[in-house]
Amino acid sequence: MDFRSAGSSRAAMATRRQAIAELAAGLGAGLVAGLGAIGALTILPGGGAAPEPYQLGEWTGDSFAPMHAIRDGLGRGPLPAAERRVDVAIIGGGLAGLAVASLLEDRDLVVLERESEPGGVAKSKRWRNVDYALGSAYIVDINEPFDGFYERLGLAPQPVSPPVDQLLTGSAGEGDPRDGKWRDAYAGLKALLRRLRESPDFPAIPISEASAPALALDRLSLLDFLRGEHIGGELFGLLDAYCLSALGAPAADISAYAGVNFLSDINARIYAFPGGNAAIARAMAARISRAGEGRIVTGAAVYAIEPAEDGYARVGWFDAHDPGTPRCLEARRAVVAAPYFFAGRILRGADPAVTATMTSLRQGSYLVANCCFEGPPPTLRYDSWALGARSFSDAVSAAAVLPAAAQPKDHSVLTVYAPFRDPDAGRARLLAGDRGALAAPIVEELRRFLPEAFSGARLVEARLTRWGHHHLIAAPGIVATMRALPKRFGNVVLAHSDGQGMPAVESAIVEALSAAEIIRRG
Repeated sequence: MDFRSAGSSRAAMATRRQAIAELAAGLGAGLVAGLGAIGALTILPGGGAAPEPYQLGEWTGDSFAPMHAIRDGLGRGPLPAAERRVDVAIIGGGLAGLAVASLLEDRDLVVLERESEPGGVAKSKRWRNVDYALGSAYIVDINEPFDGFYERLGLAPQPVSPPVDQLLTGSAGEGDPRDGKWRDAYAGLKALLRRLRESPDFPAIPISEASAPALALDRLSLLDFLRGEHIGGELFGLLDAYCLSALGAPAADISAYAGVNFLSDINARIYAFPGGNAAIARAMAARISRAGEGRIVTGAAVYAIEPAEDGYARVGWFDAHDPGTPRCLEARRAVVAAPYFFAGRILRGADPAVTATMTSLRQGSYLVANCCFEGPPPTLRYDSWALGARSFSDAVSAAAVLPAAAQPKDHSVLTVYAPFRDPDAGRARLLAGDRGALAAPIVEELRRFLPEAFSGARLVEARLTRWGHHHLIAAPGIVATMRALPKRFGNVVLAHSDGQGMPAVESAIVEALSAAEIIRRG
């Protein structure tokens, strides 16, 4: 996409660029918040021959203020008197929390969710008639117990039509190296993963059932394991992109157990809904709401949980818009369906060594840019991986999961995943909120790696979603750590994908099934 602005002189364009660059450079967190009153910001990405301006939508994703307030000490005092008593209180309305609630729909329960909408990272938005994911995009395993779970929700996962993905080198005219110079190395990787998948020692979930040989993989990094298996080093850049996008870190920093589990997907079919896994979250939320009005309370930030051996657990929370007024409810059973690093901060009375382990777990940070184009869509595979890109790992064609007849002919959306290699630095940038500075390099590299997206089409808007603690980094030893951590603290049960050491929908469902069974057994 080239900038076409008839009548603009070079001097005028330079002045405009300078003004917009100064505006973008001056964006701080406070100014970003203030921009909500005046709408989206128009920016010009740098470089090249005067590219066309595009709009930047308002932030979606994490509402970090209430969680940072808890981290910084809000609500450390005694809990107030309880205003409500329920059978089950579920802290966190992401995939795991919603799954627990849908499985226990016959109970008197409440789900406390800090955001304005449940779903966690499984949310979606729409541009024109295209649904796009804000985070979690697809599923792989539809065997037992997952098939029954989806059927219960009235969902019929549809496979993505092959070929599912492509590898982009950024060099004009160069095809996917997996079909050329990397053919043998890639075939060797697939054969290794197929052999492991068919083995009784495959590193599967639930991790509680892992064999000793599978657990031995957890002591290695994925990179070291693959080197030991003589997998061609030319593939390691691609594997880094895979691992960063799905597991929060490059292959050298990922447990071979988690990495092999994830990479086995390259031999499997993947399944996706329009808008990604938000379809699963919406189906669960709808089922929960049909079972009883007011069961999902949004904007509810939980700051403390006091387990009890007998009687009722006490849950302290506040309205995210009114943090100065602490509230409390009591529950016969409580489920913490929140990341472990946060659960360890709000659990009171637990073994300090246990909570120290929980709070020391590392979380990846993540940016998602949904790029909205007007004009004829290019023919793209579902997922395009950018080998060597500095600002993003891959881009999903949001409409690729639609039947051919339903795919729009004059507009499209690319969901671009941009994990940060340094999570702490990424969180600082996301917190600062400079949308222009974050979007520009992504758009610039999209032009290089996916030029066909811009030929005949115009980028009209980039909608940014920030995930400051997107998911657990599956570092070597993570499976051993999670197997050793207790899941029960009196009448409080942990249920989050973290408990399986791997950030995946399947992990969340396994944890929810286990928690629901514990509660049913009493």
